[in-house]
Amino acid sequence: MPALAVIAEPLLSQAHARRIAAVRRRCDPRFATVPPHVTLVFPIAVADPAAARATVAGIAGCAGAVTARFAGATRLRTAGPRGWLVMLRVDGGAGALARLHHRLAIGPFRGNRRGTAPYRPHLTAAAGLTAPVATRLARRLGRWPAMPCRFAALGLVSWDGRRLERLATVRLGAAAPHDPSLMPFSR
Repeated sequence: MPALAVIAEPLLSQAHARRIAAVRRRCDPRFATVPPHVTLVFPIAVADPAAARATVAGIAGCAGAVTARFAGATRLRTAGPRGWLVMLRVDGGAGALARLHHRLAIGPFRGNRRGTAPYRPHLTAAAGLTAPVATRLARRLGRWPAMPCRFAALGLVSWDGRRLERLATVRLGAAAPHDPSLMPFSR
């Protein structure tokens, strides 16, 4: 049974995208495998990928694009092998992303909360760090100016711990293709 997740990739200015990529290239072992993103559904075993795809399409079709910004950074010690993480916090738009996270915790994704209460959307910028390095990097990234961004789509992905495979991308606000009654009116 595959582990599926739902991610939202930020649309950023080229300057901000390059800045984040430079840090991730140096400090995130998953840089080449996983795009910069906010996780809305953490990897969870799903018996029916078609039901997961329909759930993502239905939720995305009822939600609009999210205007947000990354502002500030924090560090977090994980229990697993990733050690200390440094995460860019979503400031403006965090509430809209949290609502998507909660709406997606149904059907095939039920039980996904992974003990995260409350949910705090973020982008992982670095992983596998020692505490002192994570502290210094979080301080440095915390001084970056706010980075406006937009989330315009949800991605359904399969993750085996080493490889990410994109199964579907659904625009936020796009009607689910399997339900003609939800299609936007066109002439």
